[in-house]
Amino acid sequence: MDNTNTVPDFRNTQDPNNITDLAFQTVEVPRTEETQELERSQETISVVQDSPVITNSFDPNIDPYIDIVKVPLTTEHGGESRAHSIRIPEWNDREIGVVGETYLCVPNSQIADVGAQIRAQSGMQWKESKVFFDGKVYRRTFTCDDGGMTARVPVVGDLICLVMEEMNSYDSTIKAGILCYFMRLVCLNGMRSKAFSFGHTFRHSMNNIDWEQEIHQSVLKLTGKEVAMKLPAFANACGTLQESIDFQELKLISEKKDYLGKLPTQQYGQIVKNMLVSGKYPQNGDSFTGWDLLNSGTEILWHQRKVTQGAIKNNSLVVDGLLKYGQDTWDNPNPVNPNQLSIPMDDNPAHS
Repeated sequence: MDNTNTVPDFRNTQDPNNITDLAFQTVEVPRTEETQELERSQETISVVQDSPVITNSFDPNIDPYIDIVKVPLTTEHGGESRAHSIRIPEWNDREIGVVGETYLCVPNSQIADVGAQIRAQSGMQWKESKVFFDGKVYRRTFTCDDGGMTARVPVVGDLICLVMEEMNSYDSTIKAGILCYFMRLVCLNGMRSKAFSFGHTFRHSMNNIDWEQEIHQSVLKLTGKEVAMKLPAFANACGTLQESIDFQELKLISEKKDYLGKLPTQQYGQIVKNMLVSGKYPQNGDSFTGWDLLNSGTEILWHQRKVTQGAIKNNSLVVDGLLKYGQDTWDNPNPVNPNQLSIPMDDNPAHS
């Protein structure tokens, strides 16, 4: 490859000191090693970049990778404001977010490029599952169910697989990054869990200018032993939800904040009703279980046509809350009723 760049020489051919009459000549400028390395990296990105094969679930006509610009706002007197506007030129310069001066504007396409590189380097077979972009928030998920990337839930035998999600926003409502979590294959219910997920997300701040490197380092776990440990650990945690539950347990789950006490009452009622009357549950035997309740919740929250930020947040709340419930009731078959007025005291000094 030729190591020189051709650039215009703006010197006047008659008078080098006169720049009013510009003649274009070419001069050879040595290309630095840094320039050559940058070109090689750009060529690599263009090779692994992939395009969605599934249409945008929010609106098929909206391109998740449409160009955006960040422009400073002005005051009513024409002065420059510290606030900036995120706009889409192709949408008649429509404003989709107002952010601060130090807001790091990351196009969805850059997050997608990094995700494509990671999947290519993982050596695993990934299949696109869902694309969501409403003009402000971007989410794109892939599933991996090949090789050793699945685990079975004890008792019921449901297969759990690995999910990779790319995420970003243009209005600072969510962080950007790449997160890995799990999915139940039989119904494709995504199960986001803060306790078991891994990856890297970051705030849109100039302090996070090296976000690409941070993501690569964090998601290296895909090729290490950690993912091989997290997947069966998550499946085993789901196995603690196979005990039957009654209305008293449903009431306890709805009231205790460590479980689903933080979930909106109306949504919890919707989840319970779906479990009881949809005909899909119980899925194993004749009794409803915590596993049925979890899958009823993820079914409702994951498969909405227009996924909201509330649904994403509540998905994690349902999964982690019910796994906490399973852990507590599985390890302690007779949990203390939080509504009882007094707790028996242990008077044995050896236990103090």
